[in-house]
Amino acid sequence: MKANRLAAAVLVAATAMLALTACGPDEVDGATGAPSNSAAAPAGSAAPSGGAKPTATAKPSPAKPTATAKPAGSAKPSGGATPSQDCTAAAKEDLAGKQVVEATDNGYQTSIWMKAKPTKFICGPDVPDDGHYDSYGTPAVYTFSNDVKTYVLVGATPQPVSLDAFMKQQDDCLHNPSVVQAPGGCFGNQYLITVTGQNVITNIVQQYHP
Repeated sequence: MKANRLAAAVLVAATAMLALTACGPDEVDGATGAPSNSAAAPAGSAAPSGGAKPTATAKPSPAKPTATAKPAGSAKPSGGATPSQDCTAAAKEDLAGKQVVEATDNGYQTSIWMKAKPTKFICGPDVPDDGHYDSYGTPAVYTFSNDVKTYVLVGATPQPVSLDAFMKQQDDCLHNPSVVQAPGGCFGNQYLITVTGQNVITNIVQQYHP
């Protein structure tokens, strides 16, 4: 009988050991209330290796825009346009019946007369001071009316003077310009004149010529 009891006890003990072995580690830990730190990660959720860097995604190189053709009208002008042939005529129209002449001689020492050449207006492009008058041709003789008005430049402003003072300064500018005192001056001996049909000057103003 003792032998049967001993065998039964051994069998019970063996069964209990088998039951403990069949329980997973989660069940054992769960029985004590402490979570297991050694639980295996579920399949497919394994953390990537710490040393492996993710492969860099190549950035697509942006395509350079195709150069847009300029419209036909955007070309720079050549800049070498020749002034129209009526440049001188247009300038003389602005004189309102007057004309610019360049004195070449005068009769200050003997009588009241002057010789002067006609001029033409020289305009751009590439002309300093927006154009100027140049003399040409043969001088003509001019006389002065009894009531002529005469002006000389004082600085840049025309000032009225007597005919005698005018003729004296003109004679100095023609033959001895160094004696002309500032603020007066000699500016190329050009004059804006108003004349009658007989070349009689009724108004004369000294002009600036660079």
